Order: sequence, then C-alpha cells, then structure tokens
Amino acid sequence: MEIKNYIKTYNNFFKLEVLSTFIKYLNSSHFQAAKIVGDAEGNEVQEDSIRKTKVYNFLPYSDSLTNIHWYNFLHLGFSNYIQRYKYDLQIYDMPIAGITDISALKYENSGFYNYHVDHVYTIPRTLSCILLLNNDYEGGELCFTDPSRKEEHIIKVEANKLIIWPSNFLFPHKVNPVTKGIRYSVIAWAY
Repeated sequence: MEIKNYIKTYNNFFKLEVLSTFIKYLNSSHFQAAKIVGDAEGNEVQEDSIRKTKVYNFLPYSDSLTNIHWYNFLHLGFSNYIQRYKYDLQIYDMPIAGITDISALKYENSGFYNYHVDHVYTIPRTLSCILLLNNDYEGGELCFTDPSRKEEHIIKVEANKLIIWPSNFLFPHKVNPVTKGIRYSVIAWAY
C-alpha cells in the first residue's frame, strides 16, 4: 500500500454556522509565536527559519469557559474522526490513549512550516490531525513527501476539511508559505 493511502481526508467537520462562530472566536483570540522542539530534552525554541506561524492553545482547564468549551468540542470531534480513520483503514487494534495538544494555528503572509515529522522521542505521537478552517487565502498548502523526498503529495485547500495521518518518520510534511490572506487551522495528536 502506498504511503498516501494512510493520509485520509474528511469534509464538513463543523456545521457551517459553528465554523463561522469558531473563526470569529479565533479572530478575537491572542495568538503567540509558535515554537519547535529544539533539543534532545524536548525544550522548545522559536526558530523562524523552520517555522513561522502563531499558535493559540485550547485547554481542558482554563480561566476562559469559552476556551474550555471549544477544547471539549474539538476533543470530541477529533476522537470520533480518529475512530473513523481506524475503521476506514481496518486497523482496529491501534492503541490510542487519548488526544493531546489541541491548538489553533494562524499563518499570516509569508507564514510557513518546513518539512518535519510529528513523532519525536520526547513527544511520542501516533496520529496527527489538521483541520483546515478556511480557504480565503493563497499558498499555505499542506504537502507530504516520502522519506526520500522524491515525490510530493499536496492536499487540496478546502475549508472545513480534516486530514489524519500517522505521525511517524514515514510522513514528513510541511505547510507552504502563505502568499495572501490568513490561513487558520487546528492541530491535534493522538498518542
């Protein structure tokens, strides 16, 4: 089976009215510069030559009840789609303990993330999820390549589309630079 067969997309994660409300919430939220795992101990660093984006974290415990509401809503949605992913690939015995690190990402003009994988020694992850929220921007495509980087697989930009794939070394991926507008997405991982 080809690697791209393990990259699954699902449309219509949100009802359209809910998606609109969620994007309005993100427009009023305070995003911070996103970081990367920088060393063997798992310390995070900001490295604009590798990743230039902003992040807003959703937490199960927060001073903001709205943040908690969206965390629970997203957690339930990701959990359901991960079960569907396992069913679609007939990998029923894949052990999933839970969902971790639900965050919104905001890629502004020239925002990008170079090729990387999501599973690292200090942060073990099993499945990666990206929910594309909008499509009123240019650039910002999610691209996968095989580990030798000989072949690229580009995910078509569509609002309200969820992409799920294994987090391991076989799935290097990147976000191309945004050339116009703002790209919003939500990321989460199963471990």
